[in-house]
Amino acid sequence: MITIDFEPKNENVCNLEYLKEMTGGKKHLIKDIIDMFLSQVPEELKSVNIAVENVDYASIKIYTHSMKSTVSIMGISSLTAILRQMEDFAKKTSDIDKIVELNLKLNSICKQAIEEIEIEKQFYL
Repeated sequence: MITIDFEPKNENVCNLEYLKEMTGGKKHLIKDIIDMFLSQVPEELKSVNIAVENVDYASIKIYTHSMKSTVSIMGISSLTAILRQMEDFAKKTSDIDKIVELNLKLNSICKQAIEEIEIEKQFYL
């Protein structure tokens, strides 16, 4: 059973405290990491979507594993949990319906996270 509870748009999904701590609050470093996130996540998400569409368990496992580090630095714990579950289901090569359901949540949260980070980025220009 899928246990991710998430209602998008009710509250922020990103928590940049870890990023700020890790960079010592240096604006140029924060901006660079934000830029990296904004360029990588759409591409990674596209790869996950294609893998899910093709029921390619090996690729789902690879891409979701890769995305975990990208989203964890931005403090998006709900995405980390979803990606972990997707990766686990892909390892079992089963439960494509659950993977599809999780992928819908992944896309929704990624969209919200990108919107939040685009706004946050303005503080680091």
